Amino acid sequence: MIKLFVGLGNPGDKYKNTRHNFGFKALDAIAQAKNLEFKNRDNMADISFYDAPDGKITLLKPMTFMNLSGEPVGSVAKYYKVSPEEIFVFYDDFSIPLGEYRVRLSGSAGGHNGISSIIAHLHSDAFARMKLGIGPLPKFMDTADFVLSKFRDEDKPAIENMTQKAIELFDEINKNGLEKAVSKGS
Repeated sequence: MIKLFVGLGNPGDKYKNTRHNFGFKALDAIAQAKNLEFKNRDNMADISFYDAPDGKITLLKPMTFMNLSGEPVGSVAKYYKVSPEEIFVFYDDFSIPLGEYRVRLSGSAGGHNGISSIIAHLHSDAFARMKLGIGPLPKFMDTADFVLSKFRDEDKPAIENMTQKAIELFDEINKNGLEKAVSKGS
């Protein structure tokens, strides 16, 4: 059972609609669909709780900036006694085209600093994840500039479709478990 869902991004209005905040956007969509509110805890994370049939689920948005995401994820996992296998992370990936996504049960960071930080703090890469496509990275554009750029108006349908997929995956995981949800191809 997944006990902790994490969305990665950067805090503050400056980053609100940037590509790098797609993980926040996915988790916000789930919270909105479930009528949940996030509360800030010690300026480290925004947290909400969802009462699922099998128990309480924590939703977490680290507020430490992307590169330090592992600290609040590790702290919350330790406090609530959540193993890496009981964690699911939503985050952006510029190697995947906008409108597409990939779900993995574990794996390396693939160059994503937020995921690297989580792996370092959990001492494990055995957590599931949904990589939300924000690509392709434009030729001759710096990676940091691209991921911190804002989505365009014409991106809105793809973004809404992917956040809907995140909600569906969340529901499927809570209804049938991670393995069945992933094999179903939600």
